[in-house]
Amino acid sequence: MLDKPRPSIDKPTVPASDFLGCPVEVGHAVVYPVRRGSKMWMQKANVTQIVQHDRTQPPLLVCLNPAGRKVTIQNLDNCVVVGD
Repeated sequence: MLDKPRPSIDKPTVPASDFLGCPVEVGHAVVYPVRRGSKMWMQKANVTQIVQHDRTQPPLLVCLNPAGRKVTIQNLDNCVVVGD
């Protein structure tokens, strides 16, 4: 039996897509919901990396928000691509 090459950790085996089904790539701007207590708002962030730790898990987005903080978006069904 031939060994299949292992996928690179930098390239997810499952393509990342947002709520609308649009592909998410490094460099895209996305918005995602934030909640602090009873306040809710949409926060914008720029995608810096797409990571998939395991073949059984969906990809994660590693982003930088406008304050320069690193944010990991785990539920891609809650984010939407708004720009390149």
